[in-house]
Amino acid sequence: MLLRKQMRSVREITTVYLHVILVNGTRRMYDTLRVRTLTTKPPILSALTRPAAGINGCSKPQPDQMKLTFRELVFSARGAMPSEQDAREEEEYNANIEELTKLQSNRESLQSPISTRCDTLANTLKYLERSGLNLSDVEKLSVIHVGGTKGKGSTCALTESILRQYGARTGFFSSPHLVSTNERIRIDGEPLAKAKFTRFFRLVYDRLLLHREHDRDMPAFFMFLTIVGFHVFIAERVDVVVLEVGIGGELDCTNILRNVRTVGITSLALEHTQVLGNTLEEIAWQKAGIIKPGAHVYTDVTQPECLQVIRDRADEKNAQLFQVPNTEELFKSNHRSDHLDTCNDYVRLNGSLSIQLAYDWLCQSTGPLHCCYPTNWPRLTDEVLRGVSQANWPGRCQLVEYENMRVHLDGAHTVESIRVCCNWYLKSTRLSRNPSILVFNRTGDTDTKDLLQVLQQSCSFDMICFVPNLSSATAKDPNQTSVCYTDDAQRERAKLIAATWQQLCDANQQVNNGRMYNTIFDAFVEMRKRYPAHIEVDVLITGSLHLLGAAILMLNDFHSEAKLPNGST
Repeated sequence: MLLRKQMRSVREITTVYLHVILVNGTRRMYDTLRVRTLTTKPPILSALTRPAAGINGCSKPQPDQMKLTFRELVFSARGAMPSEQDAREEEEYNANIEELTKLQSNRESLQSPISTRCDTLANTLKYLERSGLNLSDVEKLSVIHVGGTKGKGSTCALTESILRQYGARTGFFSSPHLVSTNERIRIDGEPLAKAKFTRFFRLVYDRLLLHREHDRDMPAFFMFLTIVGFHVFIAERVDVVVLEVGIGGELDCTNILRNVRTVGITSLALEHTQVLGNTLEEIAWQKAGIIKPGAHVYTDVTQPECLQVIRDRADEKNAQLFQVPNTEELFKSNHRSDHLDTCNDYVRLNGSLSIQLAYDWLCQSTGPLHCCYPTNWPRLTDEVLRGVSQANWPGRCQLVEYENMRVHLDGAHTVESIRVCCNWYLKSTRLSRNPSILVFNRTGDTDTKDLLQVLQQSCSFDMICFVPNLSSATAKDPNQTSVCYTDDAQRERAKLIAATWQQLCDANQQVNNGRMYNTIFDAFVEMRKRYPAHIEVDVLITGSLHLLGAAILMLNDFHSEAKLPNGST
């Protein structure tokens, strides 16, 4: 254990290096910050915990933070400008991402005939073997598999953060990404370096091209990245992989693993009904498809009908099902309610499940990380408290102060998660007299009426902007490219959402403060026309993680004092 602790100490320093390098994709920062990171630990602006006390429950940026770009503030990074080598790596990385986006998307995959979707697992195994891995190679990884509707990503992020506090070297596979595709594959909490991503991308892509039987004989986008992730985790020799399901569970390509011993199922809601089913029971059946024989299954699902389905599926696999305690009750019983008070609503919703998943993996581990914790252990260790506090999951209940704007970022896209988002936004702005602006979009073909009703009933906005997931009319980032929707199609979608809002306003006899804008940039230009740069504003950006990614890219180059461009909508 002494050796393990020493190794952990070195790893923590390495993590600081990687934190700076990977977010910005620059090695130059390693050299400029080496002395600093060895002597002081840079502050981390957690997306899962609120910073200590400012006027609205958020600390003001320090003077050196004022120099950071919006993207750096979102990802809690510090650094210098990229070098020429970094620019070359970025160019090569973007070229590979452009190739990746040509693969079939999740949306196209969902629209395939059911017989084709049923072949997902067989196809995943086929392409995995063509890439140079056998299933037996992948099953040597120790995996925590997490499915559900709401909070999968934040549950995984919390679990992974806790396990790092115990000294585990972690791999984390998630979707979708916010800004850059390499965010989906993380080592020790940090996105895979773009140079490494490029190397593994070419390894897998070139092998699959070599062995394809016809032009379209390639895996879909998500399946391809799943296979790349397995290659990375094996090469990086991680102790544990926290694996987030893509869509559903039963037929998801992450579900090829047969020996997962720790499984988590987060709360459920209606989603992807054209694929997963029209009832909560049908969706629960799909989500519980990741349960494996003999596994320990933890859930915070509360609907009786869903719990029964999950219980039946666990019984079929001779697996043990445990319903985790309420997070607030767990912290209260440990006399740590004060600690929970520093956390936002997502920690309150997913904290208990994350803690029990981490405890279970540690208990089932046979190596030096083994800890003998009982099932649903009601204690909170120091490692758990640190892990919860230091977890970083950008774009989920995250407040960033920039250019005299208090920008609230949340990727909520279901009715339940929009309610959580509204409650968080109201708490964040309860002492504020700033103008309140909503920037909204909902990706896909889902009816947005229910989401808009929650927003209308919960919050009051002075300005409402319905936008496509387009940063500006000229910006083109391969990480944000959609092969499913043209720019015009996205704008038509935003118009429909704006029309739905108008109908709700008419029905409730309310003044309509909303309108559609052609790009996110156009919306912010109009905002600064109405509220000049010296006026602080509260902005809520929500409805889609894809929207958040596009907004982060736009705000990275947006300056409130900038001259208004010609042709703004």
